[in-house]
Amino acid sequence: MDSITQIALGAAVGEATLGAKVGKKAPLWGAALGTLPDLDVLANPFVSEMQALAIHRGFSHSLFFIALATPTIGYALYRLHRRDGAPFARWSLLVFLTLATHVLLDCFTSYGTQVFQPFSNYPVIFGTIFVIDPLYTLPLVVGLIVALTHPPGSRRRRLANYAGLALSSLYLLLTVANKIHMDRIFDEALRAQGLVAERVFTTPMPLNNALWMAIAEDITEANPSPHVASTSTTSWR
Repeated sequence: MDSITQIALGAAVGEATLGAKVGKKAPLWGAALGTLPDLDVLANPFVSEMQALAIHRGFSHSLFFIALATPTIGYALYRLHRRDGAPFARWSLLVFLTLATHVLLDCFTSYGTQVFQPFSNYPVIFGTIFVIDPLYTLPLVVGLIVALTHPPGSRRRRLANYAGLALSSLYLLLTVANKIHMDRIFDEALRAQGLVAERVFTTPMPLNNALWMAIAEDITEANPSPHVASTSTTSWR
């Protein structure tokens, strides 16, 4: 997802994890860690365009990176803010949840996230949400802003932040249901024309989840004449 969304998500997760204990330090570190995996783009000026595509959403978005970063950064934050009294385990939990939610959210887009690096380059693609979707981001931002107007640990602060996280998560679940619905529609459209596709890729159009595009590959007739078949690619919007 876009940087604003990942910063907002990281800040909200940080606030939910340690906001009551360390105040604004939790959402601030959550915001910083929320954008950490995307710093792989800093390598872009030094590599080719193809290499940049391979690097982005690669190792920095992997489970292996999360496993390494969680105790390392968690311990550094624990030592830095040890006077606040938050234990090492809670700081590590903040790091883990912030990085994990970043990677998981990216998997819901259509660009591919290499979560199994360095053991596999396989890109995980759920393809349910566009990389910029205001309906996902706004609840996070509003909930966080409202939360930060209240003192740390207060009930209203917790409820505002939880509400933002809950609404954005519900919307993400809605995109999954919408994806399943759209897949069925496009499959029915092909079959109505007497066609069968080897693979159909569906993805939402920019800035919304109501308009979708589908690309069908290796299309053949459902009941072809003997020795007659066709292979093609088509798309709908």
